[in-house]
Amino acid sequence: MFARIRADFSMSAAIAGLIALVATYSGPVLIVVQAAQAGHLSHDLLSTWIWAVSIGAGALGLWLSLRHRMPVIGAWSTPGVALLITGLAHYPFSEVIGCYLAVSIIVAVLGLSGLFTRLIQHLPAHLLSAMIAGVLFEFCAGIFRSLEATPFVVLPVVVVYVVCRRVIPRYAVALALLAGIVVALPDADLSGHGLDLSIVRPELTIPGFSAESLIGLGLPLLLLALTQYATSIHVLRSAGFAISPRSVVGASGLMSVPLSLFGNSGINPAAIVGAMCASPECHEDPQRRYISGVVCGIGYLCIGAFGASIVALFARLPGGLTSTLAGLALLGTLVSSLASALANETHRESSVITFVVTVSGMSFFGLGSALWGLVAGVVFSVVLSRKRVAATAKQSSADAAAAATATVEKERT
Repeated sequence: MFARIRADFSMSAAIAGLIALVATYSGPVLIVVQAAQAGHLSHDLLSTWIWAVSIGAGALGLWLSLRHRMPVIGAWSTPGVALLITGLAHYPFSEVIGCYLAVSIIVAVLGLSGLFTRLIQHLPAHLLSAMIAGVLFEFCAGIFRSLEATPFVVLPVVVVYVVCRRVIPRYAVALALLAGIVVALPDADLSGHGLDLSIVRPELTIPGFSAESLIGLGLPLLLLALTQYATSIHVLRSAGFAISPRSVVGASGLMSVPLSLFGNSGINPAAIVGAMCASPECHEDPQRRYISGVVCGIGYLCIGAFGASIVALFARLPGGLTSTLAGLALLGTLVSSLASALANETHRESSVITFVVTVSGMSFFGLGSALWGLVAGVVFSVVLSRKRVAATAKQSSADAAAAATATVEKERT
């Protein structure tokens, strides 16, 4: 195996893997920090959470890349973590862990049994996209709230992001992070005091279960996970790789089960950075692009082992910078989700209903707005579809009657 890796190694593929690694940690990991802060988790639990998602993503990417010789980049669902910002405010952390465990087991069963491919065809994709957009909307709006609170830190970050989106969009978030760090350096605490460089000591959390958390948080997480798997598989297939959904989803679920007890919200192949590593820019030979997944996976494992250091690093940055970068990292997902939700004019109104209900933050019977948004969208879809069917049937009857009348008149003449 090592001989094959040495023979297939290329600098372009290795750089693509490093870029994917930087893109992940300059964006989605900030969402993890924000979600943990919203749930008032301790430093050790947050460090364990980062360790769990990093180790899981690294192991998944390494396993699938080496086994299938495809550029599979491990990741965790960014919208799924963002959903926890509200979820941790409504449910105890032990019940959140219970949801992670239940979702991971279900994903593993769906993947290994082959039911995933058939199930994904029946999910209302436009409503799921609208729900994701609703979850991310408030988070992206935090950019401008931070701009009002700390303009001297946030404004340069936004300017760098906008300029880079025009010139080098692939590195926009990473360079915005670099600009934010430079701007924050004068006020940052650069002393070594309190900086924990030790290896993470994972803390296991005993899962708790309740019907409210499983329905209000677990069900949306499951639907988001299935959507993420479908998107990632589509990206790889579009690049010419014959990836097996059973292998990808089954391996992801099995690896997520034990790590869920340490805060892993579920791992899956990346879609956005995965597309970059699956493209010809990674390497002209598709059979050698898997090196990017290997390099990225090793990087995940190394960084995950020192999760506490990452937590300490971000803790030294201004709060407005963290929320701004997290919001910028989610803008692309928000735009794509809105575009997908509103693409079909027939389903546009039900998608808007799902989006509005999700953004409202409403909660009934302990169930969050994300689930109620899906319910409202499905109800409106059913009602509107019946109305359209009735209107179509009425129009068809009228057309038939008009045709019959015209035939009679023709025969008389």
